[in-house]
Amino acid sequence: MEIIQNKLLSENLNLNTLEIHLKGTTLLLLEGYDAFFMCGALDCSVYKEREVICGRALGVKTIYDLFHAELKDVSSYALKKGIVPGMTVYEAFEKIRKEV
Repeated sequence: MEIIQNKLLSENLNLNTLEIHLKGTTLLLLEGYDAFFMCGALDCSVYKEREVICGRALGVKTIYDLFHAELKDVSSYALKKGIVPGMTVYEAFEKIRKEV
């Protein structure tokens, strides 16, 4: 297993990145502004009763894929904050950043 932590700086966004390389797959995570978005390994329903803004995107292979990917599922709290499936991860972070 290899774990890589880094930063992703884009326009007005400053995000933390995490890549966990496992045999046969890589787990990807972007975090910032009290929210996180992941690859398909995330089960958003786990956060049903929690005030956690999170979501998942499918079919991503790199952090940059994740950053530009469409959200397929989001937590119920993310929905309350206006983060919806179909929005890109980038758009979600932009929306959250403006509200912080």
